[in-house]
Amino acid sequence: MKKPSLLERLPDSFNVGWAEFKFIIKKELKSGGEECYGTTDFNTNVITLDKDMNDAVAHPTILHEVCHVLMETQGLGGSEHDRDGALVSTNEIVTEACSSTPTVDRNINVMLVIAIIAFIILTIGILMTGGIE
Repeated sequence: MKKPSLLERLPDSFNVGWAEFKFIIKKELKSGGEECYGTTDFNTNVITLDKDMNDAVAHPTILHEVCHVLMETQGLGGSEHDRDGALVSTNEIVTEACSSTPTVDRNINVMLVIAIIAFIILTIGILMTGGIE
């Protein structure tokens, strides 16, 4: 019996406290007219993932897109074109750093990594705001 792919095992959605984000799997995904593996839309609270990814590609892509959501949760929004944010690094740069480091081992538990990254981002948010009241 064939093991289901990572995309097939994803939950339909996940809750980040302020919103429920839905996963959509789609063929031939594009962003800005170019092919890509994943996108995050904060207007619709949807993460769209390319259907044709194998697990080796899906793993870091899912982490990357979920990191975008977690960064936004801590007020670290913005794009590569927005340089006036609270941090010098943009959401894309910080997301890339957080999501690519744990993917050295493609067998790592994705949900565990997401929980660890969420904790790190929460800690950054607390430090930036001066603590918990």
